[in-house]
Amino acid sequence: MVGAKIGWRLVQTAFSLAVGIAASKAVSSAWKLGSGGKPPKKGQGSYAEVAAWAAASAAVTAVATVFAERQAASYYLKSTGHPPPGWEQDATVRSGLVKSLGKD
Repeated sequence: MVGAKIGWRLVQTAFSLAVGIAASKAVSSAWKLGSGGKPPKKGQGSYAEVAAWAAASAAVTAVATVFAERQAASYYLKSTGHPPPGWEQDATVRSGLVKSLGKD
């Protein structure tokens, strides 16, 4: 069981890092296209710009986190044949993973 937990943490970390980097670049690029300038950093920009940047980056981060976790769980399930540690208890999550893999 300890090996499964470590394996799951490694898979989850790898997916989170990859998706996090991609999401960060995507939201920065979208900001540059939309506003014509760089995202505000360290007190630069108006309150409206800072608030808009905070909202946009938080929304993208939240979606990316959920996406990364679900993709990692799906990969783990495909690789091992069982759900990740801690996901076994949640029947709705498991059925959602199984459905997403086409194993109804």
